[in-house]
Amino acid sequence: MSTVELTVQATISLVFLVDPFLRGVFFRLLTEDEPERRREYVGRIMMTIAVTLGGAALVGKELLDLVGIDLGAFGIAGGLVLALMGFEMLFGGAPTRAQGGARAHQDPGPKSAEESIVVPYAIPFMAGPGAITAVITISSSGSGWSGPIAALIAVGITVALIPVGHLLLADRMNPSPQTTALMTRFGGLVVATIGIQLMLGGVKTYFGIG
Repeated sequence: MSTVELTVQATISLVFLVDPFLRGVFFRLLTEDEPERRREYVGRIMMTIAVTLGGAALVGKELLDLVGIDLGAFGIAGGLVLALMGFEMLFGGAPTRAQGGARAHQDPGPKSAEESIVVPYAIPFMAGPGAITAVITISSSGSGWSGPIAALIAVGITVALIPVGHLLLADRMNPSPQTTALMTRFGGLVVATIGIQLMLGGVKTYFGIG
């Protein structure tokens, strides 16, 4: 397979796995209280994914082996973090009355996405075990440097598409508070489901099932 063919296949695979377009919806919900910081956050997301996947393309397998990290274990841990984030979105991040009495339903005020942008949003929600595994596999394909070159080009194109879905989509959306609340809960269910899928995939990879 030529470098061009490998690059095309790698780019298509990585764009589907990272999904820089539809995941902009979740970014919109995550930064609902901080629209003025969206460009800053997108820059941080792009840098994190570029470093993570670019590093995986160059030395991913060797680095994981060196520090003793198994991709299956990474999938389990990342999936757990992502599932917890999804459940928080699903339940509005508020404790029940039994946990906090009447104060449990007081407005907690604007929430910052500062601590969630890199983990678990950029990693593992976007650059998850599937994307990392794909990049390592692509980098190991072909002859000579054709694999790493194809993987790096695919990473570059995917990262360059992130602002399209995360900024253009966010700027064009203007839902009502009721719609936002409904989207947040539905999005939380989807994120929790993705997290559980990552955990199950990690278990299968770790134990060599299937």
